[in-house]
Amino acid sequence: MATETPHVSNPHLLRDIQKLGAFDVSACFSCGTCTSVCPLSDGTTVFPRKIITYAQLGLEEKILASPEPWLCYYCGECTDNCPRGADPAGFMMATRRWLTTKYDVTGISKRLYGSKLAEWIGIGLLVLLAGLLAFWYHGPIVTSTVALSTFAPIQLVELADWVVLGVLSVFLLVNVFRMYYYTVLRIPGKRIPFSAYVKNVLILPITFFTQYKFASCKKDPKKHWFSHLSRYLGYAMLFVLAVFLLSEWQTDTYYPLWSPIMLLQYAAAGLLIYGLSGPLYGRLKKTENQYKYSHSTDWMFLLLLLATALTGVAVVTFKYTYLPWAAYITYAFHLMLVTALLVLEVPFAKWSHMAYRTFAPYFAKLQALRGTPLAGGSKSG
Repeated sequence: MATETPHVSNPHLLRDIQKLGAFDVSACFSCGTCTSVCPLSDGTTVFPRKIITYAQLGLEEKILASPEPWLCYYCGECTDNCPRGADPAGFMMATRRWLTTKYDVTGISKRLYGSKLAEWIGIGLLVLLAGLLAFWYHGPIVTSTVALSTFAPIQLVELADWVVLGVLSVFLLVNVFRMYYYTVLRIPGKRIPFSAYVKNVLILPITFFTQYKFASCKKDPKKHWFSHLSRYLGYAMLFVLAVFLLSEWQTDTYYPLWSPIMLLQYAAAGLLIYGLSGPLYGRLKKTENQYKYSHSTDWMFLLLLLATALTGVAVVTFKYTYLPWAAYITYAFHLMLVTALLVLEVPFAKWSHMAYRTFAPYFAKLQALRGTPLAGGSKSG
């Protein structure tokens, strides 16, 4: 049985979260409107008022023990209806960034979220490193046709893929375990039987592949849910192509345009570009409250992912239009962008949120089984 976590007040907690995007939450006077209008707030998840109160009181351990920030899908209903203009939706987003820095054992997340300079230096170094490796280790350049496997030896690219995947997976899994430690292991309560872990494990694939909670979260739920899901699934397909089907994608074979491998490429690119268009347009035009204040890491994630998708499309286009030099140069840029995207985003920044969102309902269920009040409460917060 875990021991009671001491609730020591951190007087700088609200300030630290505000630095990550919660600009106006200090205006909150705890009226409870945000919780009452939130379509996802119920008897087991009462937010955002509870989390705001924790921050105002400096209860860092309480926020660390709460899965609620990851159960919020940033629909903006609370901000739309806040009588004080306190932007509770922005506060929940900033809290997720703060939690990401707390889960990360390396300190890289804290630097990325805390400094634009560190962010751009990180991107620049990774892009430069990948570019130098492509320049030093590329194979013979065939100009009579597009020979990607000759230009970028498949064995080297596959080896790099698996090494990077292994290292990043270790970091991400450690971070997810720390989330589990804070939300389940460290809090007081009854022992959770192993059967409960197994019984509830289906929550993970259901949450990951459907993102169904988002469909309850918007004035136009189907549109926004599909946009959100498109980014997830498009990236998942891109990951499968880049890691597990690389020998089929990076090949000198010219497949029929409607073959399965080509259809998978169309689907990955189409879903990604569609899923990214809404957030990018919204942030440029500030069409909704959720897009009015964007952290620099939000832009980094969206632009890197879009550039990765577009350069992938361009490589295939140049290959099938027999433009070898354009294909090789674009493929080198594609590898440079993929390196920056994977290394920074997967374990340390925005894309790690995908893992935390997926595990949050699972951990919330386990937390509830401990009989702790942390996972529950009333609708009024």
